Amino acid sequence: VRGELLKARKDISRKELGIPNGKYLVLSFGGSLGAKPLNDAMFDILLESANNDKYYHIHSVGTNGGEFLEKFKEKGLVKGNVEVRQYIDDMDTCMSGADLVIGRAGASSLSEIEALGKASILIPSPYVAENHQFHNAMALVNRGAGSIIEEKDLTTASLKEAIDSMLSNPAKLIQIEENAKNMAITDARERIADIIISLAK
Repeated sequence: VRGELLKARKDISRKELGIPNGKYLVLSFGGSLGAKPLNDAMFDILLESANNDKYYHIHSVGTNGGEFLEKFKEKGLVKGNVEVRQYIDDMDTCMSGADLVIGRAGASSLSEIEALGKASILIPSPYVAENHQFHNAMALVNRGAGSIIEEKDLTTASLKEAIDSMLSNPAKLIQIEENAKNMAITDARERIADIIISLAK
């Protein structure tokens, strides 16, 4: 039942976003502030997609990525099959409609990826305590629920290879989505309530 609901929600989201049938949607973002390494790596990928119409992309440069937004606008990358935004204020729709999510590996993002059963390419921030985003990402990677590119290895070439590898094998993509979905904890409220009730007793 959950799988059917997720598929129905995805179909609705894709219609809202104007994504045609048979086209993959890639969603990429580096958090609300943005991530310069991701913006740099995505630039030529977005240009190529705009020229060959291979994938649909929604990319957020972040609130600190104004200079990148201007670069993208100069190339006309604000509509069509490539859409570049400063901030994504309809993340629920964009992530629900996406076939592949590219971004950091914070706990909230990964919870959403798992809950929606999304394939992902994770680029952990190396600037966090005890490198915890790397370990977050590896929890998915070790279960076949996503892939990882460490920021030190992030280039346009490495990211393009990862995207093409993920989207060129539909059967593998479906398995990754299923593995991610199986990692989701969807009854957190009930678990917390049970603990509170048990402690109250």
